[in-house]
Amino acid sequence: MNLSGVIMLSRICLLTNYNLYESKRHFTQKFAEALNRHHIETKIIDANEGPIGADIISAIQRFDPHLTCSFNSMMPLSQNRYLWDLLETPHLSILVDPAIYSVSLTSSPYSILSCVDRNDVSSMKEYNFDRIFFWPHAVEKELGSEPEQKKEFDVVFLGSCYDYESLRASWRQRNPDALNVVLDDAIDIVLSNNQISLADALVDAWNRSSYNPEGVDFTTLFYYLDMYTRGKDRVELIRSIKDVPVHIFGELSQDNAVGVLGWQQYLANQSNVTIHPSVPFSQSFDILRKSKISLNSMPFFRDGTHERVFTSLCCGAVPITSESTYLRETFKDGKELFYYQSKHWNEVNDKIHTILADEPKRQAICEQGRELVMRDHTWDKRAEQLKIAIEPFLEKLLK
Repeated sequence: MNLSGVIMLSRICLLTNYNLYESKRHFTQKFAEALNRHHIETKIIDANEGPIGADIISAIQRFDPHLTCSFNSMMPLSQNRYLWDLLETPHLSILVDPAIYSVSLTSSPYSILSCVDRNDVSSMKEYNFDRIFFWPHAVEKELGSEPEQKKEFDVVFLGSCYDYESLRASWRQRNPDALNVVLDDAIDIVLSNNQISLADALVDAWNRSSYNPEGVDFTTLFYYLDMYTRGKDRVELIRSIKDVPVHIFGELSQDNAVGVLGWQQYLANQSNVTIHPSVPFSQSFDILRKSKISLNSMPFFRDGTHERVFTSLCCGAVPITSESTYLRETFKDGKELFYYQSKHWNEVNDKIHTILADEPKRQAICEQGRELVMRDHTWDKRAEQLKIAIEPFLEKLLK
């Protein structure tokens, strides 16, 4: 295998499978198209919902890639043994969820990770894993040139409902009181401080307590904190909008086994809210093109990105998004989008009225934001960045 320059990365096999709203398959297809434009041959293998069998392994071996990759990860073949270990081929797991859920990937000698949040990169390096880099979300460049449609919706939210109160009731029944105090404290820290990461909030809350950490599963506590704060933030964000029509496209998340309460229950007193069934990721663009404002809640990424910000701008909808250090470095508040802070949800209603009151300015904000996305946040830009970021790791793994 020739390991010099770009030739080292001339063939990539992209693995994908099902996820809610089909975003992973969409990302995979559009990223592959961008790689092809950068003279990298690609092969997409869709494992659907089943296990990876001999036919898939043979297809990859015939293609003989320099790298396999997937958005998030594929299921291991056995305990902490992955497909790429069998193939003895470097694998890039493009993590688009909090990285703590993928710590097991660091056990593979062929794993390379990318994260959409810089805090996650730092956290994973604390596990003495250094084959990792920051690689934010992206959009296909053609999305920015599609014609806008007549605006039918003032405000939209595209996403699932997380039944955070049922989850908390469940963990309170199972956990000791002292541990429940730690979680309650961590929740308050996250919702009061818009810069602290979930992991740091949990550590701070733990340090304030005298609870013995022996036998406690930190990842499970993180999951509780993540699911509760993302559910709470979404609901309070939408509840804060009192007198403007809001259209929600999404259902109850299945991530939480004890979840029973959906948007209908949490927003029962919101006569201005209309709840629609969820739509596949690619169809969400049509909704955004018909929308003036798009809401984005992401307390789990305090120094990273979410594709909803980029897709909204490209489709002509002004994002109102929770804060992120990285986004603030890139997009100016009131110039390319708007930010809100948890526990200051009551300010969102006025922001919406300000945006809706001046349609030329709303359009100008979208255009300025779209220009930034088209310049810095397309899959073509990510393909360029990937070749630079991953080459040192490949040189070590393939030598």
